Amino acid sequence: MPKTIVKKAFAKLDLGIHIEPGKSKDGFFPVSYLDCQLDICDELIFEKANDGIEIICDDPQVPTDGENFIHQVAQLLMDMSGKKLGAKITLKKQIPVKAGFGGGSSDGAAAVLGLCELWGIKVSENDLLEFSKKLGKDFYYSLYGGLSELSSVGRIYKIKPIKSNLSFWAVVVVPLDEKPSTGWIYENLDTKKIGYNFDKFKKLKRALVEKDKRGFMENLVNDFEDSVSSHFPVVLEAKGDLADAGVSGKLMAGAGLSVVGFFDSQKEAEAASNSLRKNSKYRKVFISRTIL
Repeated sequence: MPKTIVKKAFAKLDLGIHIEPGKSKDGFFPVSYLDCQLDICDELIFEKANDGIEIICDDPQVPTDGENFIHQVAQLLMDMSGKKLGAKITLKKQIPVKAGFGGGSSDGAAAVLGLCELWGIKVSENDLLEFSKKLGKDFYYSLYGGLSELSSVGRIYKIKPIKSNLSFWAVVVVPLDEKPSTGWIYENLDTKKIGYNFDKFKKLKRALVEKDKRGFMENLVNDFEDSVSSHFPVVLEAKGDLADAGVSGKLMAGAGLSVVGFFDSQKEAEAASNSLRKNSKYRKVFISRTIL
């Protein structure tokens, strides 16, 4: 029997995104994140092949060529090892594509684990940092997962785990519209508001550490949200629909356009999601649970 390895890649959720004033010499704003994972995940199945990388995916929206982070990770590992290697990777998608949950980055991080095991390759912390400079912040976070505070200036990242046992049921609303690029978001930032949410970000972190549910709900923050929602009103519409469904706390996921609402109980979350699924402006509505 040929060797088969299975890995899971969990969705990433930014509970807090705060852009700090003061650009670096390279022109980047420092950004701080409070990240966790949702229990919705993709599944990756790795099998050895004689030569080359073959990716098979059940979602036609997902590229299977060099644009895919799995393919890019495979190439980086082969370049690092200096060996000509091959793999067949089957990707079973559950994380919504281009919706703000870092699914492609998480798949790439899972590919590091799967391919290293398949090919018998070892990577160092420095190797992972170098990979992250090429593949970005969400990839770097997904290598570690869990509840973490992550800071970035351009492609330089630092991560610090946070201990908390707060957990919530999340209703995820994915609009039909496609999310804007990260470049577009930075071009359309209201620079007058940069740094405005510093206190809220600190309160959110404290609420997580102190397991303060009310403080958590009241201080969810995403500094990208104002600029995105001003051009894509469906974000505010989704937040309004979640509010009507009795949500306790809500925010835009990452760069959008998805919106996440938090509930204390599974029963409340199921009732809200059943109601929201009837709305034709959403391509997907589902329930998940935070992994902290």
